[in-house]
Amino acid sequence: MSQGFNTTTELILTIPFYQWLIDQGFFGQVNFTQGITNVNDAKDWCETTTCPAPSAATQENCCIHHMNLHSCPLTDITNGLCGPWIPARGQIITHSEVLVGNALVGNWTNYVPGLYVLGQTSIISHFKIAGASIALVFDLTVEPKTDCGNGVCESDDGEDCSVCPKDCGTCPLEDWHYGLITASILFIFILIGVIYGFFAYQKRKFLYDSSWIYKYDDIKTNENRLWMGSMISRTDDKFDTGFNLTQVFVPTGDVDGKTVAIKRIEKKSFSLTKCIREEVRTVRQMDHQNVCRFVGGCIEVPNVAILMTYCAKGSLNDVLLNEEVPLSWSFRFSFATDISRGMKYLHSHKIIHGRLWSSNCVMDDRWSVKVTDYGLETFRKSCVCEDENIKKQKQVYLEPELVKSQAIPTEHSDVYAFSVILIEIATRGDPFQEEDPYSVPIDWQPPLPVFEKTSDENNCPCPDEYCKLISICRSHNPIERPSFESIKRRLQRINPNKQNPVDLIITMMEKYSKHLESVVAERTQDLMAEKHRTETLLYSMLPRSVADSLKTGLSVQAESFDQCTIYFSDIVGFTVLCSKSSALEVVGLLNRLYTVFDEIIENFCVYKVETIGDAYMVASGLPKRTSNHASEIAKMSLKIVEAAKHFKIPHLPNAPLKIRIGLHSGYVCAGVVGRTMPRYCLFGDTVNTASRMESNGERNKMKFVS
Repeated sequence: MSQGFNTTTELILTIPFYQWLIDQGFFGQVNFTQGITNVNDAKDWCETTTCPAPSAATQENCCIHHMNLHSCPLTDITNGLCGPWIPARGQIITHSEVLVGNALVGNWTNYVPGLYVLGQTSIISHFKIAGASIALVFDLTVEPKTDCGNGVCESDDGEDCSVCPKDCGTCPLEDWHYGLITASILFIFILIGVIYGFFAYQKRKFLYDSSWIYKYDDIKTNENRLWMGSMISRTDDKFDTGFNLTQVFVPTGDVDGKTVAIKRIEKKSFSLTKCIREEVRTVRQMDHQNVCRFVGGCIEVPNVAILMTYCAKGSLNDVLLNEEVPLSWSFRFSFATDISRGMKYLHSHKIIHGRLWSSNCVMDDRWSVKVTDYGLETFRKSCVCEDENIKKQKQVYLEPELVKSQAIPTEHSDVYAFSVILIEIATRGDPFQEEDPYSVPIDWQPPLPVFEKTSDENNCPCPDEYCKLISICRSHNPIERPSFESIKRRLQRINPNKQNPVDLIITMMEKYSKHLESVVAERTQDLMAEKHRTETLLYSMLPRSVADSLKTGLSVQAESFDQCTIYFSDIVGFTVLCSKSSALEVVGLLNRLYTVFDEIIENFCVYKVETIGDAYMVASGLPKRTSNHASEIAKMSLKIVEAAKHFKIPHLPNAPLKIRIGLHSGYVCAGVVGRTMPRYCLFGDTVNTASRMESNGERNKMKFVS
């Protein structure tokens, strides 16, 4: 039982057996469905045909196209027959791999992996010969490998106390079994207690001081303010690496009557731990004019977010890159001083920023710089890796030691980042300037700004001291870097202009207003030019009087014209011409021809009504009334006939272009039809008569009746 073995079945096909197969029609589909009716041919085909792989073998291309072995336990025999091969209960007892071959194989050997049902079992060799199926049956008795209960512990055959305790006895428990059972029971009780205590503790914590927690659905997203989040967006196209220096500010929303900036955090799960609560408690206590206040947070996955006070002017990076915003050095010193004040306050409360770059310094309505995106290290940890472009962009703010060792940022790290912001303030550009961010080494530092020594307010009044401050802030020895308290004093000392910040704002707003006026004037000029182009296109589609009425929203009433002349023309043999031309060639032909016609009608007091295929319709005497309408149409028709005679078809230069023209004068009613695509249409017997004159006219001639 359950041991594999080989079986060999001998199959010999005789002439009478072949004759019987032919008589029964089993050779009707063999030999690629041609069929065989002769015994010798059948024998020859079965002995010489080479069979394909078993998966591709059929009665059409292989004599013995299926041979495998089945076992059929006596318990599965119904009415003395074993079959189908898979019993009704669905269990496959034994099924060997399929073999194929010709009639000369003789002995067919199959490997049986084992018999698993004890008792009488039939071994069935199943053959498919041409269209017939035959089975050879051999009965045997399946016995177990070992006999549990015979009183003998057959250890050599794998019988032991765990398999047959009747013969080998009960296995004794070891000491560690008892210890494991005891430990398991204790672990279960402890686990139940821990789970119960954890949920009770979490419930208690959740009830405790959760005023800062907001549901994300309760935040009213401010779609109309998203565009104000960033005053400028710029892509650095100096490199072909796809490096993007675009600063896009976070989206905004309203919560509890306050406008907040929403910082989304990608997390797959979130747990309000004690560490996060301590971080939140720390940042909630931050209250300084140069530190952006923490409003609250959302802790429900996937809408985990940090809510900070919204600053409408965007980031410092936005303002510096916006060349339309005039910034005197008094204002720039004010920016740097505000940042130093905010960082001094954070450091005094043991908060290391670690992400101090110009995009994390935002401006409120009073042009005061506030430091944001600080603290909450555990809260803001994301499960999504930072974009490589953004990572390269921010790397310039990190001291080389921090990049190499992946160490935790310190106060000295924030001072180093501040030196890069000082360079941005001086150059009003990105810190990489002309360098490729992907090729600079890890210890690369932006070069010191170059100043022009002039008295202009746009130039630094004390360049040497400013550069010295940058150098000391990014010293290779972190200990030599000054504190933000020292930096603030240095900035106040080197800033010669002690103007009140409010006066700075007023002065800057006046300059900004002048710039804005010039921008508005430029945009207005562009708008007028675009309006002129639009009106030109509209007047080419509708009469000027009709177009002007539609622009003002007025309805256009239909008019009747007692005297006007209608012109119709088409191309003679246009259908034949189209059969010799492609669709694009026909379009090109009509475009060139109608361009010639349009140039001609500009010299006459006529109105082009429409073109439909090769039909060209013109009217005179409407919408502008004129007494010499017939004369205008007639002169125009002569010019068109003459132009058609000399017109060359681009793709058929030797084929002449012939047109026929129909004219008629009389009463016409005209009006605008449709709203989505309005058309100026003409109605009346005059139109129909002119059309019939054209359709019954002769080539290169005009046919008219008044």
